[in-house]
Amino acid sequence: MLSLFSCGKFLKQPEVHINSVQIKKIKNLEAVFRVNLEVYNPNFVPFNIKHIECDVEMDDQHIASAVLDEKISIPIRGTSIVPIEVRSNSFDLVSAIIKAFIPGSKTENKKIEFKIHGSILLDGFYYGSDAIAFNSSGNLLEKFGRQQKQ
Repeated sequence: MLSLFSCGKFLKQPEVHINSVQIKKIKNLEAVFRVNLEVYNPNFVPFNIKHIECDVEMDDQHIASAVLDEKISIPIRGTSIVPIEVRSNSFDLVSAIIKAFIPGSKTENKKIEFKIHGSILLDGFYYGSDAIAFNSSGNLLEKFGRQQKQ
């Protein structure tokens, strides 16, 4: 029985990346969007995500925080898409998104640096009870409209 607990030392941490971002609604200077995180399990042991907390930044400015309390299974050596709804009333975010999609504007196709960082709490016997930190970043405009893969 003791050897099962010690297996946790040999497990690799899951990899988390921003897969895509979809705008759900922009109204009254509030943006609601969905960030799809791609979570890869490099191990031969499956796990469930039971809690995620994250902060979202745009051009090094905090724009939103989000929490997900939904059980999502990640298969052995597999990938799952984890959707998180994010609400922001940041004027900078809303105006940057609108300007980026206006044809012929000076900011069309501009790079908007987007970062998400937080922690994942796993529900799996081998993973223990510690939260796992993650970071992912990229150009927000490159993440819009991307197809999810699973």
